[in-house]
Amino acid sequence: MIKISQIGTYITCLFFCLAWQVSPAHADQYKIALIHSYEEGYIDAKRTLEILKDELRANGLKCDIREYFLHCEEYEEAPENERMSLFIDNLSSWGADLVAVLDDQATYALMACNNPRIRRVPVVFGGVNFPNEGLLKQYPNVTGHVDFPDYCRTSHMIERIMGPSRICLLNGMTYLDRKIWEALNEQCEGKIDISSQGLSNHVKRHAANKEELNILPTGEKYENETINKTRIIRMESDLMAIRDLMWVGRGSHTTFLLTKRDYTTRNAAALFSNPSFATINEGFGVQDNLLGGYFAPLETQLKDMATAIKERLRGQMPNQQVSSYDKQYVLNWHMLEKYEIPTSSIPQEYIIMYIPFTERYHYFILYGSILLGIIVLAIIILLSISYLRERKRKREALHNLQYEHETLCLAIEGGATYVWRLEEDAIICDSQFLELIHHPNDRIALAKLLTFIHPEDRDRFQRNYAQIRNHPQYKGQYRCSFSGEYQWWEIRYNTINTAGHAPLITCLLQNIQEVKDREEELIQARKLAERAELKQSFLNNMSHEIRTPLNAIVGFSNMLTSDPDLSEEEKQEFNTIINTNTDLLLKLVNDVLELSRIESGSLSFHIKEESVRDMLESFYQTYHFQVHPPLEFIKDFPDEDITLHIDAMRLQQVITNFLNNANKFTSSGYLKLGYYCRTEENHVYIYVEDTGKGIPATELEMVFERFYKRDEFAQGVGLGLSICRGIVERMNGRIEVSSEEGKGSRFTVVLPIQLTDN
Repeated sequence: MIKISQIGTYITCLFFCLAWQVSPAHADQYKIALIHSYEEGYIDAKRTLEILKDELRANGLKCDIREYFLHCEEYEEAPENERMSLFIDNLSSWGADLVAVLDDQATYALMACNNPRIRRVPVVFGGVNFPNEGLLKQYPNVTGHVDFPDYCRTSHMIERIMGPSRICLLNGMTYLDRKIWEALNEQCEGKIDISSQGLSNHVKRHAANKEELNILPTGEKYENETINKTRIIRMESDLMAIRDLMWVGRGSHTTFLLTKRDYTTRNAAALFSNPSFATINEGFGVQDNLLGGYFAPLETQLKDMATAIKERLRGQMPNQQVSSYDKQYVLNWHMLEKYEIPTSSIPQEYIIMYIPFTERYHYFILYGSILLGIIVLAIIILLSISYLRERKRKREALHNLQYEHETLCLAIEGGATYVWRLEEDAIICDSQFLELIHHPNDRIALAKLLTFIHPEDRDRFQRNYAQIRNHPQYKGQYRCSFSGEYQWWEIRYNTINTAGHAPLITCLLQNIQEVKDREEELIQARKLAERAELKQSFLNNMSHEIRTPLNAIVGFSNMLTSDPDLSEEEKQEFNTIINTNTDLLLKLVNDVLELSRIESGSLSFHIKEESVRDMLESFYQTYHFQVHPPLEFIKDFPDEDITLHIDAMRLQQVITNFLNNANKFTSSGYLKLGYYCRTEENHVYIYVEDTGKGIPATELEMVFERFYKRDEFAQGVGLGLSICRGIVERMNGRIEVSSEEGKGSRFTVVLPIQLTDN
């Protein structure tokens, strides 16, 4: 038995060790250098990285991917090779485990740059249309997939969907252009008409008769040309003017065929009225006007690349250095909808991609909704039947208990005072109280009694109950729910001691809810009186605050008009004093009006999306020059930016008020403006911190009260923070304050982060 137990323990440990080793959380992480042929942000860049990451993850690989962009359209061959060589040096120093390279230009430059370091690392390429077989033979460590363009099948695809058409392609004199044109002629010779000249004559020859267009019946499709046989026409990309391209593209039977991706073809499809087709996958699925073609889509390309990367990282070499993708006839569903091409006209062997979920499973959703509706209706019917039966049963029971119910109501209404008697750990009650709580017998245990007492009062009741035998008399008030709602009850007891007998403890239970209600009414009346007194204090303070600047304005105005001997310097000083006091008076009036608008709900807000970082940076730059020296104005912004739906002007009003207070009451140290985000709480915290006087802990809750002023000699009536709180609450936020007297304060605006789901 001991040996069997030891073997079982060993097998269990071995199992957990193996599970630990193969766990994705502890899998090796590989460094992969991903080299793009084109520039940062090209149309497929982001999508390529996301799909490749997903496919590598699906293959069980944990990878750190570093991207490089060759910018092939910006360089001639020699500088392009030098740039690639620098990439190779960099990724070698980084310690890349594998290099993944995309498209023809980057794949060619990788081998043509002759950097010996590339021979020491596995290389997997993809998306190549015309591989350089001579260079590939020199690099056995470079393997991958190619997608040889099939121009003939793509042209037949265009003809099946669009009818006989003039297929236009842009082609220049580069090496890639020559390879494309040679391959096209070789594939289409004897199958499809091909022409490298005579575009203008072909357009004019097939133009529709204008007289026929003038008598076009209502509802007929407008066609400005008639073409009976498909023809591929080469347009010289180095010589073709945009005006001529637009003239050709307006043809109702003219389509554009994308055969390469460079600056000459990038936006050419937009100049054609009809949808465009392609023999390469660049931009398919994201570029407008591109309907489809015969090629391997980007998803297939990257799936095969991820599989090849997995094999190469495990030290496995493919059977062939160069493999071909499985090409497909693919169409973009969104472009079919845009150009009103019915899916019923599409051959079955064609694959329609990017179909929305609601369209792909339209019938399943429809039938499922109908089935769900039937089930819900059946449940409602069954519940209705059950409800009617239960209602009938309750009506009969209610009829039988009606007399008892009326009697109980009379007992409850007749008196609200009940008598108890304590015996050991139980309470003996009178019959009226038992009827009130629906108890079957006259003995109630303490545990049962506690269930009627409010949770916040239970501990206090238990403590007093434990001391009941040590005190001859007691009176306590508790919230109890004897009749379905918590009301105030008063418990009085008296202990009677007799010789030779146990103490007799009697209790009186009395409902004092009316007394409590009257107390609450008195409290509310006192609050109203205090509020009236506070308003009177406000009016007194207002009269003082208004009188001070008015006296200054009137006094100095009289001096200006009555004393002709004043110098210009004195007049200027008096004008400054008058203007300053006028501004103070105006601010006082504006504060009162602002508070009035907040209280009435008429304060306008213009809510829109705002970047917290940009907004606070603007606040910081605006206020930077108002900080009194020698104070230091610090900003504390994290790297993470947050977007909020707020009124930036109102928030600036709040933050400026915080900064003004901090600037006013801080003589040394710093002011700090910053923010941070707590994603788990879905809130952003914007704060102003200072090293000023601070606020006593006893006054922290008072600073937002209207008319509150800690320093009675400071200007203002104490409305600023009250206004700030009203503004922030209107934006669904709150203000938090923390302070220590003599060390400084921090005022924080807490705002919710609203998700952009409309």
